[in-house]
Amino acid sequence: MTRSGLLKSVASCALAFGLVMTITAARAAEYKLTHSADVQHPNHLAAEEMVKRIDERTGGQVKIKMFPNNALGSPPETTEQVRLGVIEFAILSPTQLDKYNRAFGVVFIPYQFDDFTHAHKTLDQSAGAWLKEMHRKIGFVHIANFEWGFRSITNSKRPINSPDDVKGLKLRVPPEIQIKAAMEALGAVTHTIAFSEVYLALASQTVDGQDNPVPTNYSQKFYEVNKHLALTKHVYTPMMLVANARHWDRLSPEHRKVVEEEGLRAGQKARKDVQEKEKWYIAEMEKTGLKTTEPDVGKFRALMGPAYKAVKEWVNDDKAWEQWAGFVEAARKK
Repeated sequence: MTRSGLLKSVASCALAFGLVMTITAARAAEYKLTHSADVQHPNHLAAEEMVKRIDERTGGQVKIKMFPNNALGSPPETTEQVRLGVIEFAILSPTQLDKYNRAFGVVFIPYQFDDFTHAHKTLDQSAGAWLKEMHRKIGFVHIANFEWGFRSITNSKRPINSPDDVKGLKLRVPPEIQIKAAMEALGAVTHTIAFSEVYLALASQTVDGQDNPVPTNYSQKFYEVNKHLALTKHVYTPMMLVANARHWDRLSPEHRKVVEEEGLRAGQKARKDVQEKEKWYIAEMEKTGLKTTEPDVGKFRALMGPAYKAVKEWVNDDKAWEQWAGFVEAARKK
């Protein structure tokens, strides 16, 4: 082979190698994001806008495909997949993270937050650095806080105006000690049923009712089979945009900055929309015959002693319990 032929061959190989690397890099920049919300939920709508802006701002170098409504598996399954790096991003409840570190259980202590503002200040400000550190310890990166909201109770038996009205109700609860303990402290009989099976359980009267935030009651159409809604606000549930730590660290600093900025922007929008639309959701459900009550939450909070004891024993981390109490109180004072 002549010298010029050799140079052409080397150049061709280099070009081919570069093309392969470019294609590989492009594929590596296509990520998955999973979450449990319905496509009508503010979390999904805000996340849709987020992934579009990330695509635009990175010139198509960071593409994220969304899988809503548990399309890739149940929350415990997809959380584990994110931890392992099979899925890169998720919007999930911290209740999925307390399986890896029970200290996360403090986020769901019943009746600890006065209102949305208090909850948001705790998560974003006083406890913000603590939450990010806790995520890193178990292989996640916390990017932004989204919204699920304050939980309410629906049922098919009677209106709830006081704790006595909860006694004896058969209520579906998620597999979370905080909610189970809160409902049992009020005298309910709890049943753990998968989220995807809740509507059928209500329709067949396997259970009398369930607990979820107002937007979820609307999007899942629980009002079709439960005609009583009580705004008990017993547990505040945030949702958090997280990433697998290894995949996150492989992003360039510039791309991480874009994802962080757009994640925070989307989380704030989801929060705003959940709060602003709550009255609209209730009005729409009431058109179908739903009756809504707003009981005095102070009477419910006063009965939470057994629930606090159960949650603290389950968390089994006095330091985290005390730190979190300090964060909650600090946010209340600001």
